[in-house]
Amino acid sequence: MTTEPTRYSTPPVELPLRWRVEPVPVPDCSRCAALAAHRERARATGDLAAVTDCNVRLRRHAEGHR
Repeated sequence: MTTEPTRYSTPPVELPLRWRVEPVPVPDCSRCAALAAHRERARATGDLAAVTDCNVRLRRHAEGHR
């Protein structure tokens, strides 16, 4: 018994990935600067999990600046 593969008439939808754009630290904020510095140290050592964690923390912190 063979089955036919599922075929679609349109290409798949590609959703934008928000994490591809790194958050930018707000000028003159010491907390933003500290998170950005930690992110760069993590990147320099190849710790991409810590880079992602810093991005999440920086994004959440920056929401308070709005």
